[in-house]
Amino acid sequence: MVKKIFYLIGILLFALTAYLVYDYFNFINERNQLVQDQGAKTTAALRDQVDEILAKITAEGNRLAVLFGSNNYSEEEIEQIIKKSSLSIPEIQGVTACYEPNAFSDDRRLFCPYYNKGNQDYMYVGEKYDYYDKSVSGTAWYTSVRDNGAKWVEPYFATGAQDWYVDYGIPFYYNKGPRRGEVRGTITMSFVASGFKNLIHKMALGKTGYGLITSNEGTFLAHPLNEYIGTVKLQEIKEDAPVELIEAYDGLLAGETGHVQFFDEQQNDETLFFYDKIPTSSWGIGLLFFKEDLLGDSKILDRKYIKIAIALSFLLVCILGIIFGKDYLDEGEIWTLSFVASLLLIANVVLVGYLQHTSKKVQGTEKSPPIADLSSLSRFVSQQHLKSDELKTPKAIPIPTGLYVERMEFQDSYNLNVGGKIWQKYPLDIVDEVSIGVNLPQMSPFSEASYLEESYRKVIASKEDTPAYLLVGWDFRVTLLLNLNYADFPLDKRHINIEITPIDNNDHLILTPDLGSYSYTNPSRKSGLNPKIRIPGSELLESYFNYSTETYDSDFGYGEKALFEEVPTLHYNIHTRRLLLNAFVTYLIPIFVTLIMVFILIYACHKTQERQGIIESMAAFFFVLIFSHIDMRKEIVTADLIYLEYFYFIAYFVLVSSTANLITYTKDKSKIFDFNDNQIFKASYFPAFFFIMLVVTLAKFY
Repeated sequence: MVKKIFYLIGILLFALTAYLVYDYFNFINERNQLVQDQGAKTTAALRDQVDEILAKITAEGNRLAVLFGSNNYSEEEIEQIIKKSSLSIPEIQGVTACYEPNAFSDDRRLFCPYYNKGNQDYMYVGEKYDYYDKSVSGTAWYTSVRDNGAKWVEPYFATGAQDWYVDYGIPFYYNKGPRRGEVRGTITMSFVASGFKNLIHKMALGKTGYGLITSNEGTFLAHPLNEYIGTVKLQEIKEDAPVELIEAYDGLLAGETGHVQFFDEQQNDETLFFYDKIPTSSWGIGLLFFKEDLLGDSKILDRKYIKIAIALSFLLVCILGIIFGKDYLDEGEIWTLSFVASLLLIANVVLVGYLQHTSKKVQGTEKSPPIADLSSLSRFVSQQHLKSDELKTPKAIPIPTGLYVERMEFQDSYNLNVGGKIWQKYPLDIVDEVSIGVNLPQMSPFSEASYLEESYRKVIASKEDTPAYLLVGWDFRVTLLLNLNYADFPLDKRHINIEITPIDNNDHLILTPDLGSYSYTNPSRKSGLNPKIRIPGSELLESYFNYSTETYDSDFGYGEKALFEEVPTLHYNIHTRRLLLNAFVTYLIPIFVTLIMVFILIYACHKTQERQGIIESMAAFFFVLIFSHIDMRKEIVTADLIYLEYFYFIAYFVLVSSTANLITYTKDKSKIFDFNDNQIFKASYFPAFFFIMLVVTLAKFY
């Protein structure tokens, strides 16, 4: 009968295991497909949005060209027409109506009014420079359209507006008189290049993804790095890219559609790059996504590993029962089942612990992606500037800020002693207008010796494209009060977070990581950390900068609450992970040695009327555990219930139940305990302990 039950259970467990394995591979495929679908969908959405905008601009430009070719307007009428046209399309910056020399009137050689929605005013381009002269830089928006017909002009730096522009230009012609059919002027629909970047930022690219748009010649119209716009072509940067990305760049330049997938060593993640063509202008667009960034938490995948492991463990035990092939198990078979069950339970506890210990997720970092390159930094700053435009507040001035940690040690569970250098680079034109320096908001109020003093100040001359700046450096030695969570000890990861803020929010500064001052910015390279730093019992995993936003419920007397709403705060983060060997040797060895000694006592104990020796032995084992438990609590001072404490609680339960078992077995007659000299309790001793431990571990981390 028992054998038949084992067969039935085995079949069910085999079916369950097969289903879980199938579900795992199906889930992996679905995740991969989800990323690809989301990438393709986002790319198509951006393509359609840009194409819709360009189509509106093109249609309006064609309409104006017909009007200006058919009518002779006065200066006031032209101003009203281009203003009305500009306001009719929210995405454009302005409209220009430019005439050939003396084509507007005989007494005005150059007539070219431009209505700028940004300042709601008119600018006469001909008064700034000679737009008719090809030899003058930045005149292709007019001369190229005049000579070649309607087109989207390559990005250019508008001398008058002092910004990068992307224009749709269309010529209009004399439609009567002796010059009929000749070019009389052009209509230019102006789009500031940053408008494309704002469109990309509104797309769902994940925390660290980015997008780009290129012209027909490969010039960047949008790129995470502002300095690339209008000045760099895709052909120039592709040589240093991975092979797969070079293939995608070639496809983008050829006007093709597709995507590539490759592993980015710097981000340590699978990367997908989608590329497409904008129909109206034949421009190329590309969007880059990081796989884990889009998928988010890997907890679901870990749970599937655990389910498969548990189902497989039960199946192996069931197979072992079938192999024995008896309705009643003998003493040796019972011990074999006990040993195998213990090993499988240990393996499952180790698996869950391993997944938790090696997971990338660190508490406190969910909303703050790393700023590991200039692309992600530029993206964050642009988002802040876009927010300022929407709120009609002054744009924050970026102040490159760097930090180098030379010394670091934990004073106790929550106070960190840290020392090193901080430096900042201030534009020379604001040096006399802002408060120079930094705040470290986490500085412990109980610190006996905090030190932050300026150590150097120097004006750095301009180099190539880098303007001159004032470099100021500080030496610091402070105690920081950190909000750490020890509930997962020893599988916890400590997130050391150093906050750096400007002295005065009224200065409208945003501290940005000075990435250019580091040889490496990949978090795994631990930039900004002295390689000689050692934290006993822990290993340093990574370091990086990131941001969070803070909203205060006070205006601190300034009378402007907007100054303290969603204020960006720069963080320098260090992630550490416990070295398990230290915790295991210190705390787990006493537990397991005690459990083994108790088991030896149970195994060696026989029928007797003497109880005193049993109670004394158990009391001695109890004191070994309780003192070890107290030592752990002295080291980890926290109000949380620590994961490792569950080992002690279960061990206490085992001691009490073992004492009750021995007293009952040695003195009284009991069918259960008398079977094979208390073998049922002996054989279930370790499996019961590890089973409870597995349940607790699953409840804690599953």
